[in-house]
Amino acid sequence: MKQLQIFTFTFLIFISSLPATSFKKYSGEFLSLGAGSRAMGMAGAFVSVANDVSAGYWNPAGLTETDSLEILFMHTKQFISSVQHNFIAASMRLNAQSTLAVSFMYLTVNGIKDTRDAYNFAEGKIDHSRIQSFNTGDYAFYISYARMTNRQFSYGFNIKLLERDYKIESAIGIGFDVGLKYRLTDKLMIGAMFRDITTSLMTWSTGERELISPSLRTGASYLVNISPLNLTLLPSLDLNWNFEGRQYASQFQLGAVSLDALAGMEVVYHDLLAVRLGLDDLQRFNTGIGLRIPRISFDYSFTAYQSELDDIHRISFHLNFDRTLF
Repeated sequence: MKQLQIFTFTFLIFISSLPATSFKKYSGEFLSLGAGSRAMGMAGAFVSVANDVSAGYWNPAGLTETDSLEILFMHTKQFISSVQHNFIAASMRLNAQSTLAVSFMYLTVNGIKDTRDAYNFAEGKIDHSRIQSFNTGDYAFYISYARMTNRQFSYGFNIKLLERDYKIESAIGIGFDVGLKYRLTDKLMIGAMFRDITTSLMTWSTGERELISPSLRTGASYLVNISPLNLTLLPSLDLNWNFEGRQYASQFQLGAVSLDALAGMEVVYHDLLAVRLGLDDLQRFNTGIGLRIPRISFDYSFTAYQSELDDIHRISFHLNFDRTLF
């Protein structure tokens, strides 16, 4: 429990040193985009499932279920390919009980036209040679640690460094997450993820400071084995709790508390081919497929956006070096 005590001490120092700040609704929304095509094929209902290197994002407690070394890369194109969303992660088992991981998520929009100085007042028209292009981006770097206390229970936490670059203004920040997983039976798993538990602080180049509100995601999953068909079924359900008064952008509201439900399913045949589907918090249909071969997995997921912004496609490559190689 020494690691948990160190984290708690760091948390208290951080809280006591916060300057006067204000909450901004949706200020941390870019941190909710998801990671890994496997999880997104299940609509993000993954907090109790998380058992691979992407757990650093979904629930760091799940990192205790990874192998010796895992590496993941995800690439996404969305909004008619104008937005690039990428995720890179690596995890390493320190010993039988502990795991360390790092993750990097970034969301960029490239080639935005800057026309502020393009108008030629002398000639009374736009001078296209004055039009410049710039890029914007949101970046999050996670350092994750997880520990298993016994076969049933594990915990983990993230330290995350944040940056937002909008050309004219930029911001940096820091935040903390805490994750828990508990195995009720051999097949039933529950999990919880406390995001931005310290109300993550963002400091802008203008001098303004804002806080990202804490949120809580809880979930449960149940493994079903159908041995005669060489199938495993993994249904999962997540409940996402926000505390910033989302009256219109959530499924259920109760004062400052809002609640969204997400449901997913993974069907695996012979530990080789996986099919996934689910409904996310926006009630969008998600699906995906995965192919597992020794030490590498290929995963694809699709989200039906149902608007002029087009659908979302993701592809992931997952390298798994099991402990027999070390």
